Amino acid sequence: MMGKKQEALSVGRLINEVLVAQLSIPFRQIVNDTTFSKYTGSMRPDILISEFEYDGTNDEQYIKNLVAYAEAKDDCAVGDKDWEDALNQGKLKASKLGLPYFIVTNCKTTYFYNAKTLKQLTLNGNPIREFQTIDIYRLIKNKLMHDPDLSAINTNVDSISTISEAIFNKKLWELAGVYRGINFKDNTQKIDFTVGLIALEYFEEKEEIDGSKDATKVYWSTCNDELAEKVRNNLTGYISRLEAETTFNEFKNVMEVVRIAISGDGSNKPLVDVEEVKQIYSIIDSMKPLHGTGFDLFGAVYEMFASSKEKKDFGEYFTRRHYTHIFSKLLLLDEDVYNKGKEFSIIDPACGTGGFLTESFKVLLNNYEKSGTLTDAAKVFLSQRCFYGVDVRDENISRTRLNMFLVGDGHTHMYTDNSLKPTRAGRSVLNKKYQYVITNPPYGNGTIKASTNAISTSRTEIAFICKAIDLLEIGGKGCIITPDGVLENPSYKNLRREILEKCEVYAIVSLPKFAFAPYTKEKTYALFIKKRSSTITKVQDKPIWMYIIDNDGLANSDKRFPTKLRNNRNGWMHDEISGWVSTDGIEMPGLLEKRWLTFDDSSKPSTWTDEKGITQTARKGGEINIDCVLSDNYITLLPEYYLRPYSPRYITKEEFDDALEEIDAEVRRMLDEIP
Repeated sequence: MMGKKQEALSVGRLINEVLVAQLSIPFRQIVNDTTFSKYTGSMRPDILISEFEYDGTNDEQYIKNLVAYAEAKDDCAVGDKDWEDALNQGKLKASKLGLPYFIVTNCKTTYFYNAKTLKQLTLNGNPIREFQTIDIYRLIKNKLMHDPDLSAINTNVDSISTISEAIFNKKLWELAGVYRGINFKDNTQKIDFTVGLIALEYFEEKEEIDGSKDATKVYWSTCNDELAEKVRNNLTGYISRLEAETTFNEFKNVMEVVRIAISGDGSNKPLVDVEEVKQIYSIIDSMKPLHGTGFDLFGAVYEMFASSKEKKDFGEYFTRRHYTHIFSKLLLLDEDVYNKGKEFSIIDPACGTGGFLTESFKVLLNNYEKSGTLTDAAKVFLSQRCFYGVDVRDENISRTRLNMFLVGDGHTHMYTDNSLKPTRAGRSVLNKKYQYVITNPPYGNGTIKASTNAISTSRTEIAFICKAIDLLEIGGKGCIITPDGVLENPSYKNLRREILEKCEVYAIVSLPKFAFAPYTKEKTYALFIKKRSSTITKVQDKPIWMYIIDNDGLANSDKRFPTKLRNNRNGWMHDEISGWVSTDGIEMPGLLEKRWLTFDDSSKPSTWTDEKGITQTARKGGEINIDCVLSDNYITLLPEYYLRPYSPRYITKEEFDDALEEIDAEVRRMLDEIP
């Protein structure tokens, strides 16, 4: 009886803390241990997830729209008698429920099985070992309905990111539970401790891939032991070996944070006790393999653990992943096949933690996979010749290399230097020309003058725009995130003219005001350019496509929580950026991607739903004729200026006098109330 009660508690915790809290599955769409006699007789499926909420009476609607079913056996091991029992029940009940797959879990480890063949399911080459988002359940169901014998499931690049981040965030959530008992000095120490442990695991994976692993030496995997004290001692020895024997010095700082926290520093006791070390090691170990998982590791860690102040401090070199992904995808639309004779290179001259480079890698990898051109030569090209990154901070280049490795590779050409005034290793890289530049440079007053004759300024954002144009070869394309002043400040009029002379500005996308909150509240834009000349020439004659993103899936406020509003086909109602999976299990592009360079609502303004569910109406996009831009006194390039012009309402003198009298009367009333 006690076992049943414990199992119910474990399943309840799994539903609330993982399915609902971590994977954002609506609670009322999950049914636990309920009889559906018409379908499974007296047998009760442990966990069911459907497209519809269950109200106790809509059995048929709920079951006909199931997307997932799981059998839960608490405190059993994979392959033992209880697990085999769950496997048999799963096969039987899945058939009765009309699902082509099912899940078995012991509330810690989770396996997905093909209901017909009982083969384990893999997702993009990796066995599925965690619960997934509802989008992935739809996708799995759809693919198996079309091919009941399928066990190897592949998804596009958007879904890969969703899967990886959802699972990784669940692991971070598990770490956060252990961290509650540890008195970290601050969140930065907590973040560096986490990153240090991941770097230790990464080193072993990298040596295995490079073929340089020495089986006689201690590695991450050999640190494991039944005894917690041995795990701690092994990890300490592993760190000491890496610091003494390898060129892994770029991660020495965070490795030292780990070593001191688990072993002390002579005068202070260890911050983390031995049992906690073992728990943390197990959680990090369960993340394997990390190579090729396809997400911005540092972004995820900082989002989980950093305070608002730390996020603001971090903001100068962090760009939210859903923006880095969509802008990389749009910039590289033409690179759909690998062509050995037409290789190209991409640079981010202010790469921060490598968000734009990691997303560009994923986009190209996905494009080549889809076109059937991901050959060995293509993989070598992506890992060794395609990507270049420069940042002024050493620690950021370390982060970028690690992030690039985790996303798949391409970490070779990353350098510490000042792109505006190179003096070190990055000098040769910054003297080359590139087919693509993609960057979100720092903003504000700097010390280096922008390389332009149009104006005299040391504003960093302008200096980087000039540098980005300089880095491009003729015909090369760039995407630059820039603040509003560059596009509207009257004193920058000549700069805007020079950009239109040297480049074709083919698109300008307005981001929501809070796009990067709490990192920064600066109103920002994505400027897409194609270089036409390195010298001054005639202003472009082509129109500029402008678009305003009103909704990006997060609340338009400092808090930036996910709004998750969906329509009846599962499409996003408050997110113009993200791809999605329909209720039919079909992968769909995001709204911005679908509308890219073609959308025009000049004949009829668009309508959309805001985060409060209220319908809004206004223009969102269209081509703006270059003559219209040049006829403006200041050559303004703000999309809002052309798509949503502000018309002030002027009041009469009588209305002004009346308003003054009201204010005067209110002030007098307040003064009279003062004792």
